[in-house]
Amino acid sequence: MIFAALVAFLPLTPAAAKNIRVGGVSYVDAAEFGSRYGLKATTAGRKLTLKSAWTTIELEAESRECRYNGLRVFLGDASRAYRGAVLISRTDADRLFNPLLLPGNDQKKVPDLRTIVIDPGHGGRDPGKENRRLKINEKTVALDTALRLQRMLENMGYRVLLTRTEDKHLGADKAADLLERAAIAKRAGADLLISLHYNAVSSAAQRVSGVEVYSLTPQHQYSTSDPEQDDAKGAAEFNAGNARDHWNILLGYHVHRRLVDELKISDRGLKRARWAVLRHAECPAILVEAGFLSNDAEARRIATPEYRQRIADAIAHGVEAYGAVVAGVRKQRGGK
Repeated sequence: MIFAALVAFLPLTPAAAKNIRVGGVSYVDAAEFGSRYGLKATTAGRKLTLKSAWTTIELEAESRECRYNGLRVFLGDASRAYRGAVLISRTDADRLFNPLLLPGNDQKKVPDLRTIVIDPGHGGRDPGKENRRLKINEKTVALDTALRLQRMLENMGYRVLLTRTEDKHLGADKAADLLERAAIAKRAGADLLISLHYNAVSSAAQRVSGVEVYSLTPQHQYSTSDPEQDDAKGAAEFNAGNARDHWNILLGYHVHRRLVDELKISDRGLKRARWAVLRHAECPAILVEAGFLSNDAEARRIATPEYRQRIADAIAHGVEAYGAVVAGVRKQRGGK
């Protein structure tokens, strides 16, 4: 219903806001941008809120974080204060907010959603992250969660394949292993790829918990983990996965939304990264970090079949929500 109301309210191609160059990056006035999508702006110091009946975006000047309907979302470029206004980068306007506000806008092709490939991270000689105190490793719980997710999605009517169904490595070395995961999705004719992982940190381990979802960093932007903008070479490249930037972030948002809401877990953010499986994916793709094994309390939950089933359920519900939006775009276009 929300999608239908949005399509009825908005022009199919909102007029572009004026570009403003700041520090070599093209920005737009966030309030002006929001107004073109029916969002009313209110300011409080360095903070700007854009709001409609169904959407609330909270921005703060000089920060790479924002809130989209309460969900923690990381921008590719920090917002800026400029002559009394708050600016967002043109790339964030086009590749982050535009897909969420008006799915399918400016997209010539709407993706299919029939075949889904799930990629359980690591395997074989690569255990991934570990909690040695509790004897839990990532490769094992990732595979079990993937198998649960496969059953959920198959029950929804999708064709579902896994990159691995047993404890094995997929290549002669790490680089070959990662390339093979995207290659399996390509050979399967995947319409969607979900790479499933669990996380860990070495410092402040017992204080860090929660879920993160990653989509591919757009060209000319820096990944969430690169605030110092050291990877200029990576930012300059256009990767195969960037052709689906619009759908990647839409998929990431709906899966992250469901994980946070259904698990009642710490929101670590919808983030951007250039992981190999995302760079080489030729379909909409995300990487899910479903919890922190380094946090003993969270690791104990992850070790239980019941909690892994809840994770699988939440991801499946996110895919279902994404699929409903895609179907809505297709219907609005007369099935094309």
